Amino acid sequence: MNGIIFDIQHYSVYDGPGIRTCVFLKGCPLRCAWCHNPESHKINPEVSYFKERCVSCGKCVEACPNEAIQLTKDGVVRDYERCTVCAKCVEACETGAMEVIGREVGAEEIAEAASRDKIFYDNSGGGVTISGGEPTVQKEFLFAILRELKNREIHTALETCGYFKDSLIDEMAGLVDLFLFDIKHMNQQAHKKFTGVSNEEILSNFEKIHSSVGSERIIPRIPLIPGFNTDPDAIDEIITFLKQIRYNGPVHFMPYNKMAKTKYEKVGKGHLYQDMGELPDEKINAIMKEIEDHSFQVVCNR
Repeated sequence: MNGIIFDIQHYSVYDGPGIRTCVFLKGCPLRCAWCHNPESHKINPEVSYFKERCVSCGKCVEACPNEAIQLTKDGVVRDYERCTVCAKCVEACETGAMEVIGREVGAEEIAEAASRDKIFYDNSGGGVTISGGEPTVQKEFLFAILRELKNREIHTALETCGYFKDSLIDEMAGLVDLFLFDIKHMNQQAHKKFTGVSNEEILSNFEKIHSSVGSERIIPRIPLIPGFNTDPDAIDEIITFLKQIRYNGPVHFMPYNKMAKTKYEKVGKGHLYQDMGELPDEKINAIMKEIEDHSFQVVCNR
């Protein structure tokens, strides 16, 4: 079983317990206004462009068989409708200003590579985390990876936005040791406005997974986004939801940062980037205290 990934990070310490290998699958059904992985949106490979490396030599223009590239005073402009990701431009570029994001790999290949670090997983309580994008977009590939890892007795974690059919839950529960599950907002209208989808299915899936595996194997992760979910009412509603379903594990925060701007520009989506504003430390600390006052352990991945 093969699929498309856009990165593998070894020795990760922010994507689950212990030392981990994090595998990033391409494809996502959400379009979060603050997304820090815009290169994950499309399931297929795409070509990125590093303007700061470009010397305007024009060799990429000459190499493109589809006339998808133009050289302007502002650098290279790509017609993404014409581009077939043949990588001829990447091969022609002598300064490394272009690269293909996304490659096809096999599930066994990923598991085999991860197995080489098993001694670190075993000594630290770590393992492999499958992330994205949204991994369930490539569900057959995801399950194939998880089965390969299980066969090698490697701890598995899944980072998910929760937007998938609930028919996947039973099989996922048998293969995933830890769910890192995003909860972004309780208000359906606000959620749809800022992510492009309703939260109804997401919250239902969180509740069903929690009912199936318990608080020890699922962690709610809240991206703290200014102007979206950092006001007291939004936080209170999330707390109420967690208490209603009797969740009693830790809560993870992921504060907003502005580091994704160059990523949007590299994949031709600079016009879609949104600066969500500032999130001062005192605001983060106040939200953490509010959660802690309700007897939840808080972990902040700053």
